[in-house]
Amino acid sequence: MAGTAAYRKSTDHPDRLQQDEAFLRKAFHASLLPCILSILSQNINILADGILVGQRIGTDGLSAISLCVPVYLVLCVIGSFLVSGTAIQASKAIGRQQSEKSQEMYQTAVWSCIAASLVVTATGFFLSRPLTALLCSDPAIRPLVWEYTSITLIGALPKILIYVPFWFLRMDGRAKMVARMMLVMGVGNIVLDLLFLYPLDLGIGGAAWASVISTAIACAMGFFCLCGRDSGFRLGRRCITSLQDWKNIAADGSPSALNNIFQTLRLLAVNTLLMEAGGSQLVAAFTAVNCISAFSLSIVDGVPQAASAMLGIYSGERDNGSAALLIRREWRTGIWCCGAFAAVVILCADGIAFVYGLPLSLRFAMVCLSAGMFPALGCTILSGYYNVSGHVRWANTIILCRVFLASAVSLYAALALDLSPWWFLVLSELITLLLWYAATTIYHRHHPERTRYLLMDRSLEEAGQVVNFSVSGDTEQICQASQKIADFCRENQMNPRQVMRISLAIEEVMTMIVQENPGTAVRFDVRVFSLQEALGIRIRYDGKAYNPFDQRKPHDEQYLGIQLIADMMETIVYQRTFGVNTVQLLL
Repeated sequence: MAGTAAYRKSTDHPDRLQQDEAFLRKAFHASLLPCILSILSQNINILADGILVGQRIGTDGLSAISLCVPVYLVLCVIGSFLVSGTAIQASKAIGRQQSEKSQEMYQTAVWSCIAASLVVTATGFFLSRPLTALLCSDPAIRPLVWEYTSITLIGALPKILIYVPFWFLRMDGRAKMVARMMLVMGVGNIVLDLLFLYPLDLGIGGAAWASVISTAIACAMGFFCLCGRDSGFRLGRRCITSLQDWKNIAADGSPSALNNIFQTLRLLAVNTLLMEAGGSQLVAAFTAVNCISAFSLSIVDGVPQAASAMLGIYSGERDNGSAALLIRREWRTGIWCCGAFAAVVILCADGIAFVYGLPLSLRFAMVCLSAGMFPALGCTILSGYYNVSGHVRWANTIILCRVFLASAVSLYAALALDLSPWWFLVLSELITLLLWYAATTIYHRHHPERTRYLLMDRSLEEAGQVVNFSVSGDTEQICQASQKIADFCRENQMNPRQVMRISLAIEEVMTMIVQENPGTAVRFDVRVFSLQEALGIRIRYDGKAYNPFDQRKPHDEQYLGIQLIADMMETIVYQRTFGVNTVQLLL
């Protein structure tokens, strides 16, 4: 396209507006703490549940719950597979201005989860006796396993369906509501456990019902918000019918599902190797280490989850610049969080061993676990980005390697070399990163058009067909933004009269947005692109929900530019996602 070389030079001028991370950092941090607390509350819930059941029912009850874990994991695999796949597809549709497609994906998530839960419940009851025999070889505790499994299958609907608000509320910018849901589920489960196990004396069935009821309450809370007036999603009867769409859902949902599967295989492999090497005492030590490791997931998994919705939308927009900035922000924030967690864990290592009644020290194990958090964070950030950006095979390979293969191989090697078995906690993560580095090196040699590590296609940026920049809400920077958009339009051979109108109208739109948020330091993230002779402008801004092009609201005569730009544009789309406003203008 003519003039692109001159435009590329102009954007490199130090006095011109450049993109910074101030806007996306604010949106990311708003989602970060709720995501961390959500995962943390789940693990606190599991820890307290096991203590209460063990104290009240004894080792038979605790063993029965442990033997029923595969049933719970199956429900997790189904829910995470269906919902993560549809949620990622919905976020990509939002980035492509396909709002109806995103609504279809949401409705598909709801109805497919309901259908899957009904099938699981019916099949589980039909095969309940053979399933119990498969899970438990000890006839003495088999009745406990059957009771707990049967009630869990009755509650399959809320346990699978809860993934819908967990994903889509975060995409709707209400991560705090997700944290409240998980808090209700965790605290509710503990309260109901105390009620059902002690005053009502319902036994193992009471523990199962406590889990089902608390999950159902949390799920209902989430859907109450999703069905509210301010929700960006609406429930209807439409479902995806295209085979290609279902293939895309399956591809995007596979990393989340495989992670649950590989975690189970990892636990079985590690327990087997440790039992052979050190007997039950070493396995008991690993139980304590694994519990602390589960808490570390609130950071290692929570940081990427906080960015997942934003990255999905950026991927749909092909906004490589914003995606790269967000990934760097994930890494910087995650390092600080990992460092704080590591310091606490290492200092409390002896106390952790004492609480679990372990005669051996866990200090070296906690050091290895803490050191492994840093490369683990890198792995989860990469796999999360690859998942939403369409490189699903890369995401699945990283998950397979770090969760199962590298863990089993490094533990086997440490034991064979007569080293401490806890080395595998850090070696598995480092091996995965080294293999990833080697693989991307080879891939980049064969695909030089892709970036070295994130495999981004930057052909639009290199051709001068897209520009990103950030703007504060003051008059001077708004004028600069308007001029920069005009320069881009002019360099891409737009009619001079249209350029002038767009420049004035954009300035007016941004001024209106600032005036609608008095006392708020509004920031804008602007993207201008030219594709196939069509020009688009995306303006993303924080503050309250506000659509400057809402035809239901009369505009003063001083804002005639709003109507002017509305008449010029072929498509105008307003959306509010991950808690911020987005206006897409296509000419």
